[in-house]
Amino acid sequence: MPECSLTVHFFIVLGNDKELKRMFEALRRMILPIIIIVLIFFAGMIVLQWGMGFSSRQDYVDSNVAAVINGEIIDWRTYNQIYNNMYQTASQDSDDELPDSKVRELHKEAWRQLLHETLVMQEVKKNNLIVTDEELYAYLRLSPPVELQQLPYFLTDGKFDYQKYVNAMADPQAAPFWAQVEISARRDVSRIKLQELVLQIAHVTENEIKDWFLETTEKIKVGMVNVGYDRFSRPPPQSSEEEKQAYFEEHRDDYPIKERASLNIVMLEKKAAPSDWEVAFNKASTIRDSLLAGKDFAEMASRYSEDPSAKQNNGDLGWFPRGQMVDEFDRYVFQMQENDISEPIRTQFGWHIIKLHGLKKEMDKPRGKSEEELVEKAHASHILIAATPSQETLDNNYRRLEEFQNAATKFGFFKAAEDLQFPVKQTGLFFRGRNIQFLGKDAQAGLFAFEQEIDAISEVLENNSAYFVVQVSDRKPEGLATYEEASDRVQMDLQQAKVIQLCRDTAAAIWTEIQNGTNIKKAAKMFGEEYETPDIFDRSSYVKGLRRDPIAIGAAFSLTQPGQMTAPVEYDQGIVIFELIERITPDLSELTSKHDSLFNVILTSKRQELYSRWFDHLVKTSEIENHVDEFLKRQESTL
Repeated sequence: MPECSLTVHFFIVLGNDKELKRMFEALRRMILPIIIIVLIFFAGMIVLQWGMGFSSRQDYVDSNVAAVINGEIIDWRTYNQIYNNMYQTASQDSDDELPDSKVRELHKEAWRQLLHETLVMQEVKKNNLIVTDEELYAYLRLSPPVELQQLPYFLTDGKFDYQKYVNAMADPQAAPFWAQVEISARRDVSRIKLQELVLQIAHVTENEIKDWFLETTEKIKVGMVNVGYDRFSRPPPQSSEEEKQAYFEEHRDDYPIKERASLNIVMLEKKAAPSDWEVAFNKASTIRDSLLAGKDFAEMASRYSEDPSAKQNNGDLGWFPRGQMVDEFDRYVFQMQENDISEPIRTQFGWHIIKLHGLKKEMDKPRGKSEEELVEKAHASHILIAATPSQETLDNNYRRLEEFQNAATKFGFFKAAEDLQFPVKQTGLFFRGRNIQFLGKDAQAGLFAFEQEIDAISEVLENNSAYFVVQVSDRKPEGLATYEEASDRVQMDLQQAKVIQLCRDTAAAIWTEIQNGTNIKKAAKMFGEEYETPDIFDRSSYVKGLRRDPIAIGAAFSLTQPGQMTAPVEYDQGIVIFELIERITPDLSELTSKHDSLFNVILTSKRQELYSRWFDHLVKTSEIENHVDEFLKRQESTL
């Protein structure tokens, strides 16, 4: 289509608005429900994980292939454009960087959107769905896209001005603008047409409306004996070692274990060297000299203290009891005289210059005690000069580890460590993406552990707190756990199984008494339970003791006659026996006033389910290479 054809068409059809509005009223009506359906669908959609990943992240980044969907190559620029838009939207209300969990969520959402748009547009092409100029004009005129409504040109006093928008549609000078809008707008309309094609078979019968009305408005009053798991969980039942081992053997397949690895580590922490402590001491001594010469303590604390709170409190620590501060600080401050200024005092945080404002004793409740007693307190201010490693110290540590790495590569990890007098730290087995002993959640070490061969030695690596060299010590493949590896889970599972069995036995005994003619209230008391009568509830209510459990509430609504009882019903929190007291049937005359709203609710629900099933089938029958998913898996393994 020529660049200005859409705009020229606008000029032709502007005089026929009424006819067009009638002509495309159906299109306008379908837009909002379909958008809602798709949004809800995305929120709950579970996309199976595909992965034909390359050997490394760099391979598929360099190849510029984010995905291949039914033979259509999707480059990283296309994917990144979707992701970056999502990231900007998510971060616009915060000055802080988004947390890793949110970034991963956005990547997954960007993939879902990319997959959805690609498959839908492929179906548009397959079904030969053409968007006419009239349909495009109706869409833009009657439903201005949200992104256009936010453009400053169409705003008046910060709000979308529809008249400005319509005037722009008729402005020949805006032709280049509308030519660009046309590209994305045609895609929008073609998607809507496809979705309507998919959803047109959804329909609602009068019986469905009536049944929905009855199910959502009907209420019941019940009595119940609720044998909850809590009763037998406090304290939990005990198990012998023999019982746990027998349970494990019987349920061995329930204890899979993922791939694990372990590392040998030689590391040098980024700590201050003695020379760095000396530099910090000299700085603290100079500040103390200025204080003794009459400089204001609060002003000097605000200017020089490296305690993060000093800017707000000018170094004032307020009143604190003996034992609250670190030992070196605590011992010194309670020996000072009022208004004294200390020499630099060394603690794990650096050098402290302390000024004592006063000492007192008063009745207070010490930490960890329940009764008040006479407590000694001090009021002091301090200036902290932290001892931090200099660049020279860091460079020296790095060079030492480079020397070790070279030696380890030639002579072996442990031999080099022994010769150069480095202690070797040996981690336990850890899972991909989890904490590594001595290193925490380290990205580089985690990747190395799972991607290199056993005995492989890394280059010098670093994180915020240390330089280090690692060697892959061991790797265990995914499989079934041994009893020792699963013992904690076995104990918990066996406890739960025993609790469930105790509940089943108790409920079964009560039910047997009821069947033998014992009153339900008496039968409950015989086995330590109570007969309860919760408030009247409907199918969506929160019921005390049952919460909103669908199994339990569904069983209660299966009763039709007062006095009728259910056999024991096992649900999420225990086992319950219901007795129907009253069933409150809704007034069918109310159905008339709610008919249309119920029709829309049911139709939307059906369309949502239909669209979900259609797209799920589309995904399963498509050929998909998902390199985004491979990228995310690698990212997660490094976090």
